[in-house]
Amino acid sequence: MITIPKEADLSTQVLSDIEGAIGQSSPILPKAFIRVLSRALGGAFAGLYRVIGWSYDQIFPATASADALTRYGSQYGIGQRPAVAAVIDIQIVGAEGSEVPAATVWRGTNGLTYLQRALAVIAGTGLAEARVECLEGGSLGSLGVGNTLEAASPVSGVDGASVLAIQTEGEDEETTEQYRVRVLQRIAGQPQGGSAADYVRWALEVPGIVKAFAFRTDAGEVSVYPLEATTGAARIPAAGKLAEVLAYIDNPSRRPLCATVLAVAMTERTVDLTITTLSPGDATTKAAIIAEIERYLYAAYPKQYPDEENPTNVISVAAVWAAILAAGATAASVVMTVSGTGAVTAYTLANSDICKIGTVTWA
Repeated sequence: MITIPKEADLSTQVLSDIEGAIGQSSPILPKAFIRVLSRALGGAFAGLYRVIGWSYDQIFPATASADALTRYGSQYGIGQRPAVAAVIDIQIVGAEGSEVPAATVWRGTNGLTYLQRALAVIAGTGLAEARVECLEGGSLGSLGVGNTLEAASPVSGVDGASVLAIQTEGEDEETTEQYRVRVLQRIAGQPQGGSAADYVRWALEVPGIVKAFAFRTDAGEVSVYPLEATTGAARIPAAGKLAEVLAYIDNPSRRPLCATVLAVAMTERTVDLTITTLSPGDATTKAAIIAEIERYLYAAYPKQYPDEENPTNVISVAAVWAAILAAGATAASVVMTVSGTGAVTAYTLANSDICKIGTVTWA
């Protein structure tokens, strides 16, 4: 990383160089010509440093700006994923025989509008089904089942509608940093006709997937474990998204012909802790300890490769002690319990495991 000198330091250096070249000191008056010239040149040189630093960053995909990163990605056929519009099935309520034309615009409780794809006719039950698509891409368009919609303009015989099912989840536009991860992974992991890196890369090409793992779980069988987030409560994809990942990877244009592919939900292990005699035991100290442990657990993942550098597949009581000490506190004892396992001093994540913090008891 290029360190840009301060403008004042550059001005001082220019002044010193000029004085050395002419063999005399400049007058100390602020408006002395040599001092004014030095300040002007110092500012210009600082600008040059910034331009050089920016240009240097563009050489490497890890630090390139969004535009330069897109150019890198295009060399490998990787584009930044656009937002995906939600497609949902709705149930329309109204008078028997009423027609709801194609292209009817519906407004959801989220303030977004949805376009009906085809004509719907209300049956004798007073109900009809239709498929609508959000006119804006993004996750906000994925209304929950049961949410209501109303026609943007009144439709004769129609009382309203509600969501029956989500056919396509709305997805936000891929961020620059998410895109950067995929580009760097593609550069580091050259296609090899079905290696673990290939399956991980294919999973990441599915909108909404930000991290994935792939393991051979049986002869000729590959299990792919995708994640939709690296923190929070919604990391593990729902069945619909898993099916989308499977359909994408299982396409013969990607999957080796001899392989059977599975898209599997990871198992989220809950880590409960009992910490005794914490000192100091104030709320601020406890919050700091919990935040550090949570960060540590969210960063724990299965070991993808045998020779992986700095693997994070083992969680331990030692890390909890480190969090306590980092908060400037002490404790008498720490007990860690992992769901499905019991009390342990260390736990090695299985290929399908991730973990989260559970209950912290201060005894």
